[in-house]
Parts: sequence; structure tokens; C-alpha cells
Amino acid sequence: MRYKIFFPLLLLILNIFFQSCSKSSPTNNNSGNGGNDTIISPPSKYVVDTYAGDGIQGTISDPQQLCIDSKGVLYVSETGHNCIKKIDPVLQTIGLFAGLYDNPGCADDPFGSGTPSLTFPGNLFINKDDQIFIGDYGCAKLKVANTTGMLSTLDYNNPNNLFPDVSAITQDPVGNIFLAGTYDGVYEIRASDQVLVSVINGTETGIISSMAMGPGAENVYVSAKHSIIRIYSGQATTIAGDSLGDRDGVGAAASFGGAMSICTGSDGTIYVADTYNNKIRAVSPNGQVTTIAGDGHSGFVNGPGDKAEFAGPSGIAFTTSGGNNILYVSDNGNSLIRKITFPNK
Repeated sequence: MRYKIFFPLLLLILNIFFQSCSKSSPTNNNSGNGGNDTIISPPSKYVVDTYAGDGIQGTISDPQQLCIDSKGVLYVSETGHNCIKKIDPVLQTIGLFAGLYDNPGCADDPFGSGTPSLTFPGNLFINKDDQIFIGDYGCAKLKVANTTGMLSTLDYNNPNNLFPDVSAITQDPVGNIFLAGTYDGVYEIRASDQVLVSVINGTETGIISSMAMGPGAENVYVSAKHSIIRIYSGQATTIAGDSLGDRDGVGAAASFGGAMSICTGSDGTIYVADTYNNKIRAVSPNGQVTTIAGDGHSGFVNGPGDKAEFAGPSGIAFTTSGGNNILYVSDNGNSLIRKITFPNK
């Protein structure tokens, strides 16, 4: 069989901390109430294929978080191996982008000489300028890289002596950077003065596993405990999920399997890699949860979404290519990157 039965214990633990990947989405008029709802197609209309790790030259090992740049290059965090891989769609190759495979360290590389090191890199986020934000968990730093490999620690002012563990990162269209501390809530590095401030306390969110920016300039979404939470103007509102489980539905009637990775689509839909349920879920802005791929069994099956199988999906990224909406998914247990093509509208 193609999939692994055993997940390394370290990666299962780290998966709780390192869950977030999204690409900056165009701004629309969505506000804190989530805007208009969206219509999700049934899972049989989505098509799941293998994208990398089988066919594209190179190897993928225990992939975690994902980001995709404006040229379609995919960046993959291999947290347990202390590095980030780069998948080139034109050259059809997989190569090392940052970090030294199985060799942890905290060295920056501001001149792109090819020697940066990372320790348990988890979260990845790419902004509209193709700057890649990296949550270097083991080094307790927020790193920023460009697509040529120049990598530096992000500096900011910290008069309030706040020290989030940077388990998730996102950025709004005007340049404010939002950070999630696994246990201690959400923070913001204000674009106006580069000062780090607290946005919401961890007692209101619980353990945060992922973060994404909505299409509007003020909506930040986090997956925390087993829920999807919207943070708007310093207020936290649960929009979906209320308990551990595996149930589609609206709001509190829906349930998730625990640690999740999330990203947002251009229409405000939140896409969820529901790791322990082996499913990919879609959450409309108003809280309707629908499974779009994965039958719930841990395995490896391509095909229609309702027949497909994953083994611990742990990273997710949304993009549009050739007029089609596409999700890329880190299939951790199979050491593959899977591709989900949306039905034509």
C-alpha cells in the first residue's frame, strides 16, 4: 500500500503547533459578519490527483505547511527535517529552498548565499509581493524570505515585552502582520510603527493550530481546539465547530477532528485540512461546513472527492490556474502533495 501506517511521534506533536498557510486574497467588501454566503459543490464534483512526490523529480518527506507564489511555485515545510522544499511547475523538479535537511540551526542568510538554517519550521505564508513568512518555531523567530532564497529574521518594536511563539502568521492587504501564539492568543505587528501588540488573549481562543486572512482587510480566521474562529476588531466569534468529531453542518452543528490547517479562497470560503479525520472541508463565511474530498479512511486513492483518501492531510494552499480553482494538500502520511481541482462553474 502507498501510505504509511506509522506517523512519527514528533510530527504528530508538532502538527498541533504548525498549522497555517494561505496566499493573500484580493480585497472585497466582506466585513465582520462574513459577507454573503457561498455555494459549495458536492464532493463527487471535485477531482483529486497526485501533484508531487510521484512524477515530479525529487522527493517529499513528511510534508507540512504550504504556500504558492505568483508564478505557481509551491513551497513545502518539512518540519521534522528542518527545511523547506521548493516545487517548480515549469522545470517539474523538487529542490531545497531553505534550511539544511536534518541539520537544525538558526542562521540567517540575508544575501542568498545558500546557507540559511531552520529548526522545526512550521507555518508558511506568502504575501502579494511574494515575501514568504516562516514561523521558525525551534528558533523562536519569525523569518522572512524572498523567492531567490534571501532569508532574514523580521525585526519589530516590542515595548510591551510580548513573546509569542509564532505558531501561525498572516498579513493583511495594508501590511499589518498577525501572529498566533499556540497558547497565548493573537498578536499584531502594526504596519504604521512596527510595534507588536496583543489583539486577543489565548483564553478566548484556546490552543491555536492555524491562521488565515480573509479577503476583507480585517477578518482573521484561526483554527483553535476544534473550531473555526473569526477575529474581527478584537472580538472572537466561533463560526463553525463546537466539539471533536466528524460532522458536516452549520455552525455548532459541525465538528472537526482537532488540529487543522486552513487557508482562504478568493470568495471568502475557508478550506480546512482536517488532519485526523483525513478529510478536506470547506467552510462558508457564514459557517456551513461541507466535506469536499476524503472518505475518512487513512489511505491513498485518487479520483472523485467522495472516493479519494488521504493519510493525515496537514497543509493546504488555494490558488487559481487557467481559470480553475485548485487546492494543494500536504498528504503527510503518504509523503505526497495532492491536487484538488474544483468543478467548473
